[in-house]
Amino acid sequence: MELLTFKIIAAAAMVAMAVFGGVIPLYAARMAGSQRFFSLGNAFTGGIFLGLGFIHFLPDGIHELEELVDYPLAVLMATVGLGVLLLIDRVILGDRYGEEDLVNQNPRAFYPYLLLALLSVHSFIVGVSLGLEHHVLAAIVIVVGVLAHKASETFALMVSTHTAGLAARAQKIILTLFAAMTPVGVAVGLLATNTLGENETATAWAIGLFNSFAAGTFIYMAIVEMIDAELARRDVRVAKFVMSVITGADDVPMPTKDTDRWLKFILIIAGVALIAVLAQWTHVPHAH
Repeated sequence: MELLTFKIIAAAAMVAMAVFGGVIPLYAARMAGSQRFFSLGNAFTGGIFLGLGFIHFLPDGIHELEELVDYPLAVLMATVGLGVLLLIDRVILGDRYGEEDLVNQNPRAFYPYLLLALLSVHSFIVGVSLGLEHHVLAAIVIVVGVLAHKASETFALMVSTHTAGLAARAQKIILTLFAAMTPVGVAVGLLATNTLGENETATAWAIGLFNSFAAGTFIYMAIVEMIDAELARRDVRVAKFVMSVITGADDVPMPTKDTDRWLKFILIIAGVALIAVLAQWTHVPHAH
């Protein structure tokens, strides 16, 4: 099989894998008991994002930057990413949410779009690297790595869109955009093989800084917005219930004992473990 043919087939497979991971939450939303499914899915997503931050994005950032500068710049950029999200979430927008946002445990409405941007840029970069690749074996490794991560990333992204309360049409648009990013990157890489491959240092800087910054944002979202929401203490949930009653919303049920707490913890660990296994299985430094 020619390399170009392989890349075209690989791009189609990436789209299929992304759609597969994304339609599961879309169909689950129509079923009875979907609230519990998305609560458990949010815990699993928190584990996935925690793994992506610590095991996938940050190590890739360190790998790209450690040979360019004698300073832990990747770790600093991860800290900056976390700090920027903290600033936006709790300082700039902290007092601007309405009563409905305060009552519900939904993630902030801008999170799905931020996730879409971060994951799309990463997918695009990986697609470009595949499009630029001249060796079949290296291209196969890149494709395996992308396919292994794609479904879990899309699942997590779509769970976040649902828990943020986005309309079904907006969820489908986000899924379509994300599914298209890697094939678009492959096309760009194929069309610009010569120009994009000339400056490897600039490419390493861009990838290293982006991955490191993304690591901090994923760690923040995992811990502060997803895991904390699913494992919140009962007194916090009581406070939300009381606020619901006072404001007349009455859309928060009386807090009861959380029988899923251990299951949610296991799902968080499972999400981290999934990324850890995929990282070990597919890790090739130059592929990202």
